[in-house]
Amino acid sequence: MLMCEVLCCGCRLTGAQAVVWHWCYALLLGTLYAAHVGYLAFFHFDYGYNMAVNVAVGALYTAVWLIWCLKHRKERVYVWKCAVVVLATSGLLALELLDFSPIWWTFDAHSLWHLSTVPLPLLWYSFLMDDASYKPTTKKGV
Repeated sequence: MLMCEVLCCGCRLTGAQAVVWHWCYALLLGTLYAAHVGYLAFFHFDYGYNMAVNVAVGALYTAVWLIWCLKHRKERVYVWKCAVVVLATSGLLALELLDFSPIWWTFDAHSLWHLSTVPLPLLWYSFLMDDASYKPTTKKGV
């Protein structure tokens, strides 16, 4: 799912007219994903390697969305929603990566990660709805 998000925001950053670039970018990401899954499935399943790859892809995802937010912050007043969701997800990643003993023998880092990310899809959906309703005043790309 994260690779799909990287694909979508990369395509979005370059605009709707760059169709050839989008196909090349999709092919590159698909090849990298297939190589990653193939390595884990057929050669050696290394949890540390898998987490490192996921964190790197997540960092790329965060960077691309924040670039998009900076690029459009003046003409689209709702961009803050995107930035908050992306930064909150990145910040809350510490709960996924760091582990600690359960609080009251119930709440461990992983469960708190899931609990803390519950409201984020609501804000993300609000951003998507605002962005889908946006009518640009110029034909300057997305």
